[in-house]
Amino acid sequence: MKNRVAFQGERGAFSEIAAIKYFGPFIKPVLCKTFGEIFWKVNNKEADYGILPIENSQTGGINEAHDLLLHEKLFAVGEVKLKVEHCLITKDEIDFKLIEKVYSHPQALAQCEGFLSKNLPHCQIIPVYDTAGSVKMIKGLKESNVAAIASNWAAELYVLKIIKKGIQDNKHNYTRFLVLSPEVSTDPKCNKTSIIFAVVSRPGALYKCLKEFALRDINLTRLESRPSKQKPWEYIFYTDFEKGLFEQSAQETLEQLKKHTTFVKVIGTYYSEME
Repeated sequence: MKNRVAFQGERGAFSEIAAIKYFGPFIKPVLCKTFGEIFWKVNNKEADYGILPIENSQTGGINEAHDLLLHEKLFAVGEVKLKVEHCLITKDEIDFKLIEKVYSHPQALAQCEGFLSKNLPHCQIIPVYDTAGSVKMIKGLKESNVAAIASNWAAELYVLKIIKKGIQDNKHNYTRFLVLSPEVSTDPKCNKTSIIFAVVSRPGALYKCLKEFALRDINLTRLESRPSKQKPWEYIFYTDFEKGLFEQSAQETLEQLKKHTTFVKVIGTYYSEME
């Protein structure tokens, strides 16, 4: 059974929760310090799959993840949409006024910015590499006037106290993850495909690309531009559309896109629960 799943962070990270939601409870976690290490572990057969956060409903796309999808050789074969509830976690029951430092991942801190400014304006906010890692970190500190922002499961794993649940500013706070594999999926149930493309430098090039989807009645669920990092003010586009990669209309569209683009890269195809 292929159940070794690589993710960034410590046990109790939201990525691990997403992996369990997708694969079930019997995964073998492969812990990674960075997003790049996820790709390395899977490509070197130290993990069977990777799971990568790609965007958040509140803070948008995750830049490092997008850059890795562009340059690395793994395919998205699944998708997880996880509702993210952040908790304020301490070593002991403590009053808000006594907390002096709050640790967490920059994304989590951004998602709880309103709560922090209103309730803990006096605190030093310290970004670290992982939400669950921040819980593990404060457990090892001598001070008791420190807190972390992470999942309730992370608090349980490290046996610390939750003093406030649901502190994210947006109660409809979701993170979308992609499940990564060395092989592209050929499952006929796939109903969504993700690609990256760059348009040729001609007037109307992007319009002509989008027109190819419209002509075949293919719905785009996402279109996001990112700097190419090759030339100033040159952009590439990340696109998700509601068709399996091997459906005829999808294949026709990709073939026609070649006329208006400098490259097209397939990130992957997978099943998605449509809204």
